[in-house]
Amino acid sequence: MTPTTLFVCSLCGFSSGERNRDGSSGGEYLIDKLQQELKERQLDQTVELKPLRCMASCSQPCNVSVAAPNKLTYIFSNVSPTESAAIVAEFCQQHVHSSDGRVPYRERSPAIRAATAFVLPPLPTSDR
Repeated sequence: MTPTTLFVCSLCGFSSGERNRDGSSGGEYLIDKLQQELKERQLDQTVELKPLRCMASCSQPCNVSVAAPNKLTYIFSNVSPTESAAIVAEFCQQHVHSSDGRVPYRERSPAIRAATAFVLPPLPTSDR
């Protein structure tokens, strides 16, 4: 199974008007919840959660990307830090089990459909 990386912006706020809550950013809160969800779904060995300092879309927190070698890359924006950990983990599970990273639109949760900002092709490899 191809390892999947889940990138999450650690600096994103809870909303455009609320950057921090109880000393934590929305991104930090989402990262904590995602760690729990990935462990509960036994994905913590196949999905590597990598916090990033910025994903350059600060007006639409939280920003998340799911990527793996030779698979489609998905970039999500405006992901709720308080309500989206389970649906992001579910999408990661779908991505992990797909040979090319393609998760059919109808199989994505409505929140993931709404948050999808970009779907990128796999990076070219030297043997192509």
